Amino acid sequence: MALIVRFKDFIAQNGLIAPNQRVLLALSGGLDSMVLAQLLLDAGYTFGVAHCNFQLRGAASEADMAFVQDWAAKHHLPCWVKRFDTLAYTKEMGVSIQMAARSLRYHWFEQLRLDESYDLLATAHHLNDHVETVLLNFVRGTGLDGLCGIPLQQNKIIRPLLFATRAELEEFAHTRGLVWREDESNASDDYDRNFMRHQVVPLLEQIRPEFLSIAQRNVQRLQGTRENLQFLSQQYLGEDPNRVEKSRIAHLPAPAVFLHQWLKQYGFDAEQARQIAENLDSVGKEWESSAGCRLLMDRQYLLLKTETTDLLSEQVLIREDDLMLSLPDGGRLFLMQTILPAAFPDGKNSILVDAALLQFPLTLRRWQPGDVFQPLGMDGKHQKLQDFFTNQKSSRFEKDQSWILENGDGRIVWVLGYRPDGRFKITAQSIKGLKINLVDLA
Repeated sequence: MALIVRFKDFIAQNGLIAPNQRVLLALSGGLDSMVLAQLLLDAGYTFGVAHCNFQLRGAASEADMAFVQDWAAKHHLPCWVKRFDTLAYTKEMGVSIQMAARSLRYHWFEQLRLDESYDLLATAHHLNDHVETVLLNFVRGTGLDGLCGIPLQQNKIIRPLLFATRAELEEFAHTRGLVWREDESNASDDYDRNFMRHQVVPLLEQIRPEFLSIAQRNVQRLQGTRENLQFLSQQYLGEDPNRVEKSRIAHLPAPAVFLHQWLKQYGFDAEQARQIAENLDSVGKEWESSAGCRLLMDRQYLLLKTETTDLLSEQVLIREDDLMLSLPDGGRLFLMQTILPAAFPDGKNSILVDAALLQFPLTLRRWQPGDVFQPLGMDGKHQKLQDFFTNQKSSRFEKDQSWILENGDGRIVWVLGYRPDGRFKITAQSIKGLKINLVDLA
């Protein structure tokens, strides 16, 4: 079957490009990207091209850029080019040249895509790249995701050549008389990928000539396994994936593997997953990920907090004439003057206090270590909020999220969701009450 037919079928079967979508093509000028450019032309897609000049190969880098510009002009296609000081970036960030180039190009591609209103970014990764990536990941150490190779679609990035081998692209290019640029560094075995391409894969093809096709089927099975695992994991985690029973994790055959699969999207690494799995019997331990997310080992649950807001900086002032206020976390407070006597609310989501004892403005803030109040029902005894929360069996995350209503004189009026302070209760001498209702709209 002709490559163009398989190309169109592959895009249609995987829903990669809709008829009305505009595509930005990453065009290096090498064989792979020039074949993809020609196939996009033949298929009639609307696209523009973007070329990165990493200034690593002197005159050759400039010639590559000129070649891409000339080709785009010949075919009346929009073309953007950008020079990068890759070596300077490498030193500044302390990464390899390969990692620097990858970071620079994808950051620029995405910004360009947004600026120029393209729907998708297409790269020319093919089946050989796909298999080489799997082998490299296996050698370096990886999990299921690494064994699934290069994603066919990743956010707005598509790879419509993953079905075709390098040999098929070469045959198409020669048949169509395409011209492309050769990067001499591709011939060297100095890089791991080149060594895998030039030395390892040919040996595997000697053992099994159809190795690439077999590897492709294997990767497809692994991808299906990963999708099933993700689906089953979501079912197993329950309705609230940020609050998971420790016992459910402990009963799994491989808790650390499951934990890493669940938590890596939040920046937790494999070593942290191992530590968490080994400490399921403990209480109070906490881990923080590279993304700033936190996981707490509570009494019964693993509690995951993905927000990184500075909670202590959140506060709202309440003035005497305020009737409704919005809380930063999505809730609302409603305040209403009430004629006494009146029914006494539950004290958790609604309170009734003596309005004459309030000094405005009131302050709504997060709790802080050292806070003390007189819980209603404790006969005027003081209690530290830390001890109060402990008695309530509140987790550290629940404590951090707790709101405190503070009087103008600094005394606590209400620990929202828990209990009011007894010093502001309605008495026989009270004349006017203020009812305050908390409505959670999150």
